[in-house]
Amino acid sequence: MAVGWRAGLAGLLLGVVTLLLGDVLPGGSSRLANSGAVWAVGAFAAGAVWRDGRWRTWLAGTAVLVGAVLGYYGALVVFAHHAVDRAHVHGPVQWSAVGLLGGPLFATAGAWWRDERRHRRVLGLCLLGGVFLAEGAYLLVSHRPVGEAVIVAVIGVLVPLALGRGARDRVYGALALAPAAAVGLSGYLVLDLVMDVAFTRHGGG
Repeated sequence: MAVGWRAGLAGLLLGVVTLLLGDVLPGGSSRLANSGAVWAVGAFAAGAVWRDGRWRTWLAGTAVLVGAVLGYYGALVVFAHHAVDRAHVHGPVQWSAVGLLGGPLFATAGAWWRDERRHRRVLGLCLLGGVFLAEGAYLLVSHRPVGEAVIVAVIGVLVPLALGRGARDRVYGALALAPAAAVGLSGYLVLDLVMDVAFTRHGGG
């Protein structure tokens, strides 16, 4: 399965790079090194590249996100000397489960972005932009620094403006950001609750 291992390698690289960038990016921009929305871009790009069949698209997006998890936590072991034991396995396992859900979704968004039908292109753009806006809103409700939230949210607004194919795509994509972000924020809050319960139950991650 050439798609799987290529996308998986790209994901591994994404995970390692995002960890290392955390010590390099200044101020609030360092949030981008630990952002689920940024990883969603990887799945989106995979879907845009491997869009010639549903299963290939879904496999590519999933492989990127699961690979990113392995790359990130593997880099923690190599560069930060984190322990490898049962207590530290729950994090990679749980985030890989998130990747199994998010991979097909954002890969489909990437494939639709390259579609000839406008409604699909707009949906793809608002999904990608919406996840950035949703993360920005989540940072605010989590009482994180406002600068971090603003940087992530601005990227979300720029997504349809930068990637839209023509004026109508840009306008429709921007208008669709608000409902997409509202749904995404709900997803973040539910995920936060689930992860909090899981980590508490298992004594850490």
